[in-house]
Amino acid sequence: MTAIPHRRRALRVTTAHESELATAGLAVMLAPYAHRIELLASPGGQPASGADVTLHDTFAGAEAPPVANAPVVVHDGQLVTWTWNARPDLVEMALGNGASGVLSKQLPAARLVAALESIHHGRPVVDLGDERRPASAPRMVEALTPREAQVIAMITQGYDNQSIAEQGCISINSVKSYIRSAYRKMGVTSRTQAVLWGVRRGYLAQPARAEAAGLTA
Repeated sequence: MTAIPHRRRALRVTTAHESELATAGLAVMLAPYAHRIELLASPGGQPASGADVTLHDTFAGAEAPPVANAPVVVHDGQLVTWTWNARPDLVEMALGNGASGVLSKQLPAARLVAALESIHHGRPVVDLGDERRPASAPRMVEALTPREAQVIAMITQGYDNQSIAEQGCISINSVKSYIRSAYRKMGVTSRTQAVLWGVRRGYLAQPARAEAAGLTA
């Protein structure tokens, strides 16, 4: 008997303390991706139970001083800061408080969906959309080599190891070697810690092309 292939279910996403207008707009954005994202209702602004990811605007307003919104208790899945206010210090605060990622509300639907899927698979993502600085190689600190610095910049941007290898035309083992060496110098032991380290040091800049940064063999 031929086995029936298992169909991966859509990622369940909910919002917390969002306006009806914002939630309705998100539903329209995600509608073409219904096979990948299921937006659960959040009556009264409360996150739905059983969600894989909860989107919460931790900091209110795009221009106003940052104000922490009502605390969110997530019993299921991961909490992601989804905000207009994407200053680096606020990104650091959100990650330091346990957010699995920080995503700008400016993101187009395709990028938002990809980021949510990456976060769900355990890769912290910081994507500030159009608010990111122009492409440039990150500054070298803590004696990171140019290759190590670029790999850490790409990790900070949410790239997984395979994507880093493909963009740099290097082997996955080389990527892992750069990561191990960089982590020792940085004093971190996890990808989340590396992202936070990168945010604190300005590695949120859009990564320069891999070949320009010396990643090619």
